[in-house]
Formats: sequence, structure tokens, C-alpha cells
Amino acid sequence: MKPETNLTPTNDAKLAVNCESAERLLIYYACDEATREERAAVEQHVGECANCAAMLAVELRLQQMLATMPQSADELDLAGELLAQCRSELAEALDDSRDHVKLGLQPQGFLARCFAWCRMEMVMHPAMGAAFFVLMGLAVGRVMPTTSNGTQSAGLVPTSTVYASPRITDQELQNMNVSAIYAVPGQAAGTQTIEVHLRSMKPMVVSGGPDDEDVKRLLSFVVANSQRFDSDLRMNSVDVLRGRTNDEDIRRVLCASSLHDTNPGVRLRALEALHGFEQDETVRDTLLDALLHDTNPGVRIEAVNELRATVEAGKATTDPRIARVLRDLSEHDSNNYIRLQAAAAIRNVGPQQ
Repeated sequence: MKPETNLTPTNDAKLAVNCESAERLLIYYACDEATREERAAVEQHVGECANCAAMLAVELRLQQMLATMPQSADELDLAGELLAQCRSELAEALDDSRDHVKLGLQPQGFLARCFAWCRMEMVMHPAMGAAFFVLMGLAVGRVMPTTSNGTQSAGLVPTSTVYASPRITDQELQNMNVSAIYAVPGQAAGTQTIEVHLRSMKPMVVSGGPDDEDVKRLLSFVVANSQRFDSDLRMNSVDVLRGRTNDEDIRRVLCASSLHDTNPGVRLRALEALHGFEQDETVRDTLLDALLHDTNPGVRIEAVNELRATVEAGKATTDPRIARVLRDLSEHDSNNYIRLQAAAAIRNVGPQQ
């Protein structure tokens, strides 16, 4: 509804407007919706008022721009097919409604009307329709359970779970790619199941406890191949294997990772996993090698801390190399912390060294 305007009749039966009322009439004048008397009053006023004339010019330009802009409906339906389809469906709906009335049937139900409205909205807004179907697919994928034969409802390639009995061949080991490693809590308290997800021609999950031979073999292979697997996978593998360092083969893998892994974080984690096994000559050699040659200060600090703890516990007092290396580092190392730790460890070495 148009706002009330302050129109004052004059002696010659014409309407007169002031600036305030003319401003409200300008949009109706530009859209050709003003009455004949209002148009005459606006034209008379803008002929006398420069400000209102400028505002009218702006409104007229705006209407002209809107009229020349391409309509989104024209871009989506250049041939007019969508409009023709809408008209056809409207005609059919009207015919159906009249038929229902003639036959005494109930009108179309609420769900049917909602479905028809959704269908029309998706036709008019295809992007919104695509987003709706994507969200519906995600919701169904989360709600529907995995089928009993082990296939994934959302995937085309079935995934098989391998337990302790099947063995991974050497050829499969060389050709496989590990996508993820998970530690799943077991049914008994304090136990866990390790799941190693493999990518190959047929996706595979190797599942078993930390002592399972296939699991240990796969994790050791991941740790030993730093150029092939990313650092997160190697770190997760070290975390699982660190609880099995009583196995000599596992200790050899961790020692090699402490010295040769390309990621200093993995080297540090592997070195920490060897704690408590300093009486093993290979572990002591690894600590000395890391202390002397590693380029990362964190790895070297962990190595000197382990060696100091070893000396103070009296576990390696018969190894002359430890005293020799610690004495040299206490005098010449560029890292102040390492010099102090080495000097503290030297005081606990027996006089025979």
C-alpha cells in the first residue's frame, strides 16, 4: 500500500506536493504506478526543485538498469522449455483438481504436495538439489550398518580382515601400502587389538594383538622404510612396538630407526622406546652413535640422558667406550647441556675407566 502523501489542492484543481511527499512519490512515478494527478504534481514539483529532480533522475536510471539486466530465468531456460513444462504441470494439476471435485475424491495429500514442491525447487535450483542429495547420502551411509559379509555399504571394493592364521607373503609386503594403524581396546581390561589397514589390489585389514607375528612384521617393515611411509605411520608403529622391546628383533628395528630415520621426531621416539635395555650392546652402540653423530639436539640430549642413567645405575661400568665418549663431550661439545650431563656422568664412572 502506498504511503499517504501530503497533497494540497490548488485553485486550478491541481495537486501540489512538497519535497517530503514528492520523495515518497518518486519511486511510484519511476515505476509508472502513480495516478494521473500524482504524476502531474511530481512533474510540476521537480520542475521547480533541483534536488527532487536529481533524485527522480536516479530512480529512472535505476529502473532502466534493472530493465536491461539479464534475468536469471532466461539464462537457465533459454528455449523456454522450463516455463512450458511449468505451465503444462499447472494445467494438469488444475485438471486433476477439477476431476477430484467431480468424482468426489479427496484432494491431494500433504506429502504429495511437499514432494511436488521439492521437485520444483530442485529443478529451479540444481545446486541446492545436488547438495541435498550429497547430505542425504552421507546421512544414509552413517545410519545403515555394514553388511554381514564384510563389504562396506558405501564402497565398491570389499575389505577383508586377516587374523593370525593367514600370513603376509614377502611379495605382498613389498607391494603393499599402509593407509592407517589403529589401536582398538580389547574386550578384556588392559588389552588392545592392533588394526593395520593395507591398500592393495584388494584392501585388507591385518588385525591381532601386539604380539601377533603378522602385526609385528608389518609394523617393523613400516618403521624400517622411512622413505616409503609417512612419519605419522612410522610414529604410530614405534608406539606399538615400544611395548615389545623384550623381543631382540624389535630392538634391532628400533635401533636402526634411531640412527637412520629421516624424521628427528621418529628417531627420538625410537630412542625413548629403548629405555631400560642399555645392557644390550647394540642399544649402547646406538646411544653412543646418536650422541656423537645425530644433527638434532633433542635426539642427542635423549641419548646423553640415557647414558647418564645407565652409568648411575651401574649397568655399563665395564664398557670403556662410554667413559671415553662422555669425557670427550664434557670437554669439547658445543651444547652446554650435553657438556654438563656428560661431566655429571663421568663422576659416577669407576676409577678403572
